[in-house]
Amino acid sequence: MYSRNELYISAEEQQKISECRLLLAGIGLGSNIAECALRLGFENIHLIDGDVIEKSNLNRQNYTFADIGKSKAENLCERLLSINPRANIKYDIVFLEENNLNHFLKDVDIAINPMDFTSEAPFAFDDYFVKQGIPVLHPYNWGWAGFVCVVNNCRLSMKTLKKDLLPTELEMGKYIAGDLTFWGKDEEWFTELV
Repeated sequence: MYSRNELYISAEEQQKISECRLLLAGIGLGSNIAECALRLGFENIHLIDGDVIEKSNLNRQNYTFADIGKSKAENLCERLLSINPRANIKYDIVFLEENNLNHFLKDVDIAINPMDFTSEAPFAFDDYFVKQGIPVLHPYNWGWAGFVCVVNNCRLSMKTLKKDLLPTELEMGKYIAGDLTFWGKDEEWFTELV
């Protein structure tokens, strides 16, 4: 199934990828990431989301019109297993909150946090894994661009970007725009968008 990866990934690396345990908490944007990860060879994926698919999700999330009203987690699990029935895909239909993180966040090598910043849960999620030495990836999409922020013991905490009046996503955009300018790689379109 992954023979085309041999151009870029050694057999040893492909084995490590297949054994790596991914957790995606929030599978709106995470739906695209999950499918790409599976197609690359990640075969141990845990999906967590309490939301259902809405029509407004179809412009950017990996769902179809026929999926509207269904659970994001269950629907994506079925889709991934239709691509690779041998994969170990599991899901929980739940919204993560500070008080239930310990119950669901187990047996993880890489955590992916595409949750909405509408509560303290995304920050608690980061703290939980950083304390265990597990990296957390925060994917973002800005128009036609995308980027990822890695949160670990050596990096800026997402919580430091949280402001009372502005969404954390906007603060992250400002941080990235400033970082690009600092390193002389200013992307005018991105700075203007932010």
